Amino acid sequence: MGVLLAEAFQEVPTAIWLVEDPVERLAAVQGQFEIFVEHATAHGGVATSGSEGALVWFDRTEEEPPIPDYEARLRKACGRHYEAFAALDQAMDEHHPAEPHNYVALVGVREDARGRGIASAMLRSHHAWLDETGTSAYLEAVSPQTARLYATLGYRPHGEPFRIGEGGPPLYPMWRPARTGI
Repeated sequence: MGVLLAEAFQEVPTAIWLVEDPVERLAAVQGQFEIFVEHATAHGGVATSGSEGALVWFDRTEEEPPIPDYEARLRKACGRHYEAFAALDQAMDEHHPAEPHNYVALVGVREDARGRGIASAMLRSHHAWLDETGTSAYLEAVSPQTARLYATLGYRPHGEPFRIGEGGPPLYPMWRPARTGI
């Protein structure tokens, strides 16, 4: 799962800012994503669309326990790029909403499978469950293009875009209220 997601994020501005070299980028991003997938399995969920896409989320309706040994594991996974990943985590933590929600941490589709509605279908399925449980969702879009896609699925800006570290690319925080009584 980490490989699929890392490949899907390979050319995302955030990933490029984290690690300039494409080979090192793939390895470091995969390492971080594998940590997230493991944690989401216990404290959220992971959905796939076969081998074409994946969705990773965390349940933030209750206090989520920290990822065990996260700093040491992230240092090992990201090597000399650890500081950039730590800056990303810090920026995201500083802007994360306090309200109970479902945190859609990762949505990725293989490059050769994009444009066929795979991410939208995975999100719609996930949203149906969230709506049944009365749970809102939060995510950070990685570009204006992905923010527009998420807007078609009911997400709205949740504060101003924020940057990662010094000169990093912006992230676009978005919130989708639960749709009850539909």
